[in-house]
Amino acid sequence: MSERSNALQRVDRIREAIEEAKLDALMISAPGEENLGMESRYYTSGFTGSAGVVLVTRDRSLIAADFRYTEQAEAECLPRGFEVFPALGARKEWFAKFVGESGIAGKRVGIATHDLTYAARRSLTSLATSLPTKDRPKWVPAPDLLSKLRKTKDADELRLLQAAIDIADRAFEQLEAELVPETSELIAAEMFAANVKAEGGTSISFDTIVAGGPNGAMPHAKPTSAAIGGDCPIVIDMGAKFGGYCSDLTRTIVLGQQDARFREIYSIVFEAQRAAIEGVEAGMTCVDADGLARSVIEKAGYGERFGHGLGHGVGLAVHEDPYLGPNGSDTLEEGMVFTIEPGIYLPGWGGVRIEDIVVLENGKARVLSKARKLTPAGA
Repeated sequence: MSERSNALQRVDRIREAIEEAKLDALMISAPGEENLGMESRYYTSGFTGSAGVVLVTRDRSLIAADFRYTEQAEAECLPRGFEVFPALGARKEWFAKFVGESGIAGKRVGIATHDLTYAARRSLTSLATSLPTKDRPKWVPAPDLLSKLRKTKDADELRLLQAAIDIADRAFEQLEAELVPETSELIAAEMFAANVKAEGGTSISFDTIVAGGPNGAMPHAKPTSAAIGGDCPIVIDMGAKFGGYCSDLTRTIVLGQQDARFREIYSIVFEAQRAAIEGVEAGMTCVDADGLARSVIEKAGYGERFGHGLGHGVGLAVHEDPYLGPNGSDTLEEGMVFTIEPGIYLPGWGGVRIEDIVVLENGKARVLSKARKLTPAGA
């Protein structure tokens, strides 16, 4: 299936969700909002600019773009079946015209609240009050409509995700080959970012975590000027971005000798991850998926040192639904892409985390990450 076909199918799914929610349209972002809603705008329309209002009605798809972006919107959105509305002049003037021409006057319009600030919500209300009462859209919060659709990935999304994952895999393996105990955490993070660029990535997908020795006991440690060190665990959490999509990868390595404690902790985390990858399946709750790995770590006596969830969805955002953990509310579905990343963190010593991205296919997990990892003896 072509990229255009996948994009058109996304809009069709949005329309089905609009009808199910008894809405007449869905609006993404708001006038004057810079950078917010970019992921949802891109997912829906293919638009990569920093400002624009996407509107999907039951029979039309429109994007309102100002002077800076009208030509870009035509290039990116017309092939996906969108009409481009020039948002020119004073905001009240063009917005009133937009409401009239789009057919949403007096209609129930869902608002993608995750992509709006409180100020933007007030701005929409203010803009609506400038219209005749009968023409004012009825704004309805629709916080989950897009996030539900984005949980499962189509073929085009999987292609871009795999490209981002492959770039991060290669960038890490190059980094690992270059590291020496004297390398600082900060320099190691910069080296990974440079490797991502060299491998064709747009950028890193989040600030790289490099934590040597005791610093690894903090799951979200920030790189410091300290050397990563030898003969100790080094946790590296990293990702690349390509085509708007993100990857997320964690490896724990040792430069030098692995002592008995490292081998013990690493083996437990490795087995916990393997149990989750082999046991997770479509139809399972996120709580039960988390329990596959958590039970292994708890049985080994380190349950209190695994303080985060098993994983999270990955796509246009590096953290998105579903969230796999003790408080997860989702049920896993075919086509979902998420991380599996158990860990153990011991203050004063360090930590071990192993993270890979999987996709649910034919009911089971297929691992998308291929970067090499340490393999315990006998595994």
